[in-house]
Amino acid sequence: MNRPAALLGDLGILSVALIWGTANTIIRYALTDVSPLWFCALRFAIACASVWLVFGRRALRLPLRARASGALIGTLFVSAYILGAVALLYTTAGNESFIISMSVVFVPFAVGLLGRQFPEWYITTAVALCVAGLAGLTLDESLSVNKGDLLCFGAMLCVTANIMLVQRFVRSVDPFGLACWQALGGMLLAFAAALVLEPIPKAVSSGTWLAIVYTATVGFALTLVLQNAAQRYTSATRAAILLSASGVFGAASGVIFLDEPMTARIFIAGALITAGVLLSETVPAVRSRMRRARSEPIAPKT
Repeated sequence: MNRPAALLGDLGILSVALIWGTANTIIRYALTDVSPLWFCALRFAIACASVWLVFGRRALRLPLRARASGALIGTLFVSAYILGAVALLYTTAGNESFIISMSVVFVPFAVGLLGRQFPEWYITTAVALCVAGLAGLTLDESLSVNKGDLLCFGAMLCVTANIMLVQRFVRSVDPFGLACWQALGGMLLAFAAALVLEPIPKAVSSGTWLAIVYTATVGFALTLVLQNAAQRYTSATRAAILLSASGVFGAASGVIFLDEPMTARIFIAGALITAGVLLSETVPAVRSRMRRARSEPIAPKT
């Protein structure tokens, strides 16, 4: 793979992680004024309109199968957003960011299982570290689980599946056209859930509208296009590793802007998850460098 293109792909994925992590603080602020499902419905309606306005012609050129696949991936992706928005009513932005970042180890784990190959030792160890960290974040003194953290875990599984499906489809179709169908499928799911489960909001403040517009255009439409385009130049595992940085960004923004606590338990649990993430990245990187070193010709002595 072309190294400059791979670097641009990695920077694109890292930008998505930064936006995802910091957006959680904005969403938590907005949920004081509007219910989570209607927040998602309004957000994804604006996001869908934005993407179709820019890339609609390219979307209409896609074959029927690609359109259906995009809509299906979009509903899965938006399921993660819906679960995450509801979870923020019961947990912190930092907890949510850390838990969802665990997709970094579940992606290669799932790839190994689907390929009928037992994951290597470092993946298994990374999963164990992340599970230990997850327990530290979610279990209270009575060993019960906060339902908000449980919803975050469900969102993480949806993110894991989304990364794998995008990796499968994005290399064979126009990523910008695919993003349109993803946004449309996600919007339909969000509106259906809001209409069935929550009353229509009577009034929304101007501050909340600003949060909705920002998270729709920058927090969803832009990141959707960026992720699709960037994953053409990187692997699903590497994309998951880079996206895991959203946990750090989210925790930091929650502490800075929402005065969320950073207790010793949360710090240790976050450190365990971070250790698992770093382990899943470091071992393959070291192996790759060793292979390159062995394959390079040795210069003759003069």
